[in-house]
Amino acid sequence: MATELNSLAAVTPLERASALRMLLAERLANDFAGFVKKAWRILNPARPLVWNWHYDLLCEYLTAVHQSKITRLIMNVPPRTAKSTIATICFPCWVWANNPERSFISASYSMDLSSEHSLIRRNLLQSEWYRRMWGDKFRLSGDRNQVAQFMNDRRGQMIATSIGATTLGRGGDVLILDDPVSADQALSDAERNNANDWIDNTFRSRLNDPAKGAIVLIMQRLHELDPTGFLLQEDGIWTHIRIPLEAEEDETWTFPISGRVVYRKKGEILMPERFPPETVEQLRSRRLVYAGQYQQNPAPVEGNLIKRSEVRYYGGIDPRTGQPDEKLPESFDRKIISIDAAFKNSDTSDYVAICVIGVRGRKRYVLNAIIKHLDAAATEAEIRRQRDVHRPVCAVLIEDKANGPAIIQRLKVNIPGVIAINPQGGKAARMFAAAPEWQAGDWYLDRNAAWTEPFIEQITMFPSAKHDDMADAMSQAAAWLLQTPVHTVQVIPVRL
Repeated sequence: MATELNSLAAVTPLERASALRMLLAERLANDFAGFVKKAWRILNPARPLVWNWHYDLLCEYLTAVHQSKITRLIMNVPPRTAKSTIATICFPCWVWANNPERSFISASYSMDLSSEHSLIRRNLLQSEWYRRMWGDKFRLSGDRNQVAQFMNDRRGQMIATSIGATTLGRGGDVLILDDPVSADQALSDAERNNANDWIDNTFRSRLNDPAKGAIVLIMQRLHELDPTGFLLQEDGIWTHIRIPLEAEEDETWTFPISGRVVYRKKGEILMPERFPPETVEQLRSRRLVYAGQYQQNPAPVEGNLIKRSEVRYYGGIDPRTGQPDEKLPESFDRKIISIDAAFKNSDTSDYVAICVIGVRGRKRYVLNAIIKHLDAAATEAEIRRQRDVHRPVCAVLIEDKANGPAIIQRLKVNIPGVIAINPQGGKAARMFAAAPEWQAGDWYLDRNAAWTEPFIEQITMFPSAKHDDMADAMSQAAAWLLQTPVHTVQVIPVRL
């Protein structure tokens, strides 16, 4: 480039300015990070850009996508760290500076968000700066220049859509998913499954070339089976970049093109100027949000609403201290059975969870936990067996689900003490009510039982675990016990 600059000395100022513009345009067309820095001034004129090493990392991975070195890429980064600006807005515009014939389809959880991204892209393409740099490469077509879809005169197009929408047979060379589910949607099994099904069955089929076309997903983690978790079940297909706000261990990041290496110490904050210590501390107080959206770990080792360290045990020896656990009481104020039933026995349906709980004062002892695929008859038989083993049982709690009234009526006829539970506020509300009792050390599990570890995994990973049947049965019991003082329960021995 120095030789080229020296050769400009003999030309007129206007010719020199034109030549310099061409050199700069060529350099930026081959330097995505440099393009983002220049474009930022157009996109955010009132907000200075504070560049961070992970911006370079994201830019290199997206450059590898453009070079067809990577065709399936997932990037999980904290919110408000320029992920959409880099991947969804700048990347397609930068590609058009090189290959304006390329087509893009971008999707988000709502059409409003997708349209906003599309409008910003179009404004960048039509900006004086972009037209001055690459205006000779293409022009936007006047007959198809809408917010959600526009095309250039080289047949490249950019289409914006949303999860669940139809793409009307249109295809793209690069498909971009930016926040495909919202935080609320991710906690709904139905909404999350609908998003995953749409991505799997509709969106990915829109690639013009399934072998060479690229799919990019960029989001913060929200659930163990959010689109990231769903797609990562395909072993060996996806390149996965997970950048937590706070390093959970010493990290080494090797850049895919330049080979640059960045070392990050445990506890180091990604952007300390944006996330000072007091801000991080406030974020940590929202344990579930911090784990998923900021740490990209929707099932943290220490747990969400209930931490592993808050679990108490009976019947064994604490391996850390060598001290004996709590002794199981010889008698209880009452015993209850709580059931989370699926009423199906297919391998793909939810499990049936049956928890037997003994109550002594404010302490709750989980005496047994069953987790199986059971049909209605087998569920009834297992409830009978647990009643016989743990009698006397004063109440059998079962949620009155949409398909459950007939089954519950049958159980009421055949099993004494069956109580249909009409949940108020859903699973999350019940778990929020139960969590303080675990935090106070009021719940105890059998240290030596085979069911204990799966039980702990479900309650500590809620609501982000693949299965939550035992957690639901526990929280159902906790909610009922809070609302039903011991003196209101009359134990009537019944022999069947």
